[in-house]
Amino acid sequence: MRFRIFVVSSVILFISALLAVWVDFDREWKHYQRDFKKLEIAKTLSEIEELKKSFDNDPEYKNLEEELRKEEEKINSKETLEKQKNLEEKIKKTQFELYVAEREAKFTKSKIDALDYQIAKQTNIGKDVSSIEAKKLELVNKWEEQKKYVQEVKQKYDNLVNEKNNIFKKYKEIKSKYEDKIAKLDMLNKKLDSIHKRPIKVEQILIPQLNNTIDRCITCHQAINKDGFESKEYPKVFQTHPNKELYLVKHKVEEFGCVVCHQGQGIATKTNEAHGYVPFWDKPMFEGKQAEASCVKCHKTTDNIGADFFEKGRELVNTSNCFACHKIDGMPSPMKNGPPLLQASSKLNPGWLIKWVENPRHYLPKSKMPTFPLSNEDARAISTYILSSSDPNYGEKKNVVPKPELASEGEKVYQAKGCASCHAIKGVGANVGPDLGRIASKTNPTWLFNWIKNPRTYHPTTVMPNLGLTDQETLAVVSYLQKFKWDNPELNQTLNLNDTKSIEKGKELIKAYGCASCHNIVGVEGAQNCPNLTNEMEKDIHKFDFGYSHLDPERGVYHIRESYVFNKIKNPWIYNDFVKGKMPNFWFTDEQANAVYTYIVGMTTNNENIPSRYIYKEKNVEESNEEVRK
Repeated sequence: MRFRIFVVSSVILFISALLAVWVDFDREWKHYQRDFKKLEIAKTLSEIEELKKSFDNDPEYKNLEEELRKEEEKINSKETLEKQKNLEEKIKKTQFELYVAEREAKFTKSKIDALDYQIAKQTNIGKDVSSIEAKKLELVNKWEEQKKYVQEVKQKYDNLVNEKNNIFKKYKEIKSKYEDKIAKLDMLNKKLDSIHKRPIKVEQILIPQLNNTIDRCITCHQAINKDGFESKEYPKVFQTHPNKELYLVKHKVEEFGCVVCHQGQGIATKTNEAHGYVPFWDKPMFEGKQAEASCVKCHKTTDNIGADFFEKGRELVNTSNCFACHKIDGMPSPMKNGPPLLQASSKLNPGWLIKWVENPRHYLPKSKMPTFPLSNEDARAISTYILSSSDPNYGEKKNVVPKPELASEGEKVYQAKGCASCHAIKGVGANVGPDLGRIASKTNPTWLFNWIKNPRTYHPTTVMPNLGLTDQETLAVVSYLQKFKWDNPELNQTLNLNDTKSIEKGKELIKAYGCASCHNIVGVEGAQNCPNLTNEMEKDIHKFDFGYSHLDPERGVYHIRESYVFNKIKNPWIYNDFVKGKMPNFWFTDEQANAVYTYIVGMTTNNENIPSRYIYKEKNVEESNEEVRK
């Protein structure tokens, strides 16, 4: 029985050991490194083959190769080898002869030095030194002869060495040119050898000065800092970092790492964990250009640093007038960018206004006004309040009646005055102002006449100029524009402007949805009545209203701040399954939503933990010039 237990436990232990080895071998990051190794080897071999093919078509290389071959044959010939041997023997013999000659000359010089000492000593005690000086003179003459002989032997030695070197001179010159020619090939071969020898291991960057950052992204992203992998043909994980000169040369990987810009979980070695889309990780990785949100961590301004996507987000936020409803500390005060509605009843047809409030894109597919989550009943109530509270008596001209016979003249005036430079008609023309392809269903002729005559009497800050038209020309343009109507049966809806209940409801809805933040409306003041976005990305996760949509990868919903903020920008009604939100839909494209997200995240993240040494300091003129000189 004990033996059986031993056997079973041994088998289990053996299988467990095998599984442990296999699990270690089968780690995700090891697959990435093996795949990249194969890719880099194949790429290097391809470069080697291409280089060899280029040599085949290079006359200079072929000539060098042929000359080198001939010189190698020449220096290895029997005659040359014999000559080399004889010269080496003569050099060896002459070298010894030079050694002996130099030694004898040194001995003679030492004797002269000894006699100088004796002469000095005898002279001090007053003795005769003539015999010593005569002996010294004899030695000096001998030393001079020895020096001449040393020079002769040395010259002989140098001549022999030069003669030997001349045997290989041409060979060395040709070989040097040949090696220069194949230097890149040698480099590629050495590179190939180093790739083969490169171990499979976790690679990481340690940055103690940046809050002890540990970054293992390069374990999988092996080519991120390597030239030659810029092509989109390579898998994304094996591509060189885009705009490497800007992002990695000026922001060295060993000093900045990756997560300080891209976020994510730098210490992880599995894709989902490293990218940060896992429970309890607050900073998932930015996708693509979203990383520009991190520029403001170190740069007080994004001017001239290449953060074009961040700047695009800033522009969209401003044109969408997000700050009319939301506040971010340090941002400028909001401005009302919508037309005033103080005299809306003199302008708008009730049926049109209802459809517009319900969804502006039904009328203008490219409308800048967002779509609010309003029912038809809500839209009717808001329209009732706007029309009942506004002044119906706009304009000096009253009861304008269009004349169809003036339509052709109006078209000529429209073209002559360059109206198409700002307005399109059914998509044909510019888009500075609204498309006029359905204008007759929106406004009444009287308002349109007064507006064209002098736009600023209705909207003091409008960009539309006073064209200086006569009454006849203005009526002709109005008559021409009456051709363009919206074929929509729902325009026949009517409103009871005396319905106090509907009026009151409309006013409350206008306050709730912040309509007066963009429009001047009678009896309602604008206010930033939506959540303050200052430090939005640092807010506790439980303060975000996810409704029932906590985790739905198919719809891009994750229980993290970044997911919530992005979805509120792209599709704010995605969380309306529990509590109906008030935020409108701006119908941003994916790229626009990403740009807005990038800007909002960058401006609402607390970056106080970035060490001061990483904060970019503007260079003065002298420092900039010195940097250029370097």
